[in-house]
Amino acid sequence: MTTPPPADPVALHWVRSAGELRAALALRLRVFCDEQGVPREIEVDEYDDVARHAVALAPDGRVVGTMRLVAAGTMVKVGRVAVDRDWRGRGIASALLDRAMEYAQGIRAEELRLAAQVAAVDLYRKAGYRPVGQPFEEAGIEHVWMVREVVPVRRGGGLSGIARAVGRVRSAVVPGGSDGSQAGGSSAGPDPAA
Repeated sequence: MTTPPPADPVALHWVRSAGELRAALALRLRVFCDEQGVPREIEVDEYDDVARHAVALAPDGRVVGTMRLVAAGTMVKVGRVAVDRDWRGRGIASALLDRAMEYAQGIRAEELRLAAQVAAVDLYRKAGYRPVGQPFEEAGIEHVWMVREVVPVRRGGGLSGIARAVGRVRSAVVPGGSDGSQAGGSSAGPDPAA
C-alpha cells in the first residue's frame, strides 16, 4: 500500500458537472468492482440518473470520495459510499454521511436507510445508524440494513433561542451583559440552525 498523502482538507459538495459525476462513478468502479469484485454491470444502475450525488475533492481537484442519495417519500436511501484507498481513515465517509443528514433534513425526510457491508457496520454505527433485520448477501458481499432517524432542524426556540433571548434582555437591563452566557445560557454559541 502506498503512503497516504498529507492530511490535506477535502472539499465536499454536490456534483456540479458531468465530469465530476464521471469521476465519482469511476471511483465507485475502482472501489466496488476492482477492489471488492462487484460485477460492473450492477454497479451503475437506473438510480444514478435520479440520485443526488456528493463528492469529496482532494486539494488537486481529484474525486476521492462519493455517495449517492435517493429520496423516496419520507425516506432517503444512502448508497454507494466510496472513498479512494489512499484517502481512507481521514473522516471522508463520515463527512459524506453528515451531508446525507443535512440533505434529509432539508427535504424533511424522517429516516435515512442504507445497506451496509457488514465489514463497515462500525463506521455507520459511529454515524448514528443502527442495524435492522438480518444480514443478507448482495453482489457476493454480506450486508445488513441500517437506519438513522432524521433529526429535524430546529428553527429558533429551544434552549439556544431562550439563552439568546435572555441575553438580549439582560444586556438591555444590565450594562455589559451582552451575551446569553452571562445569563446562564449555553457557552456553545448561537444555534446555527436558528
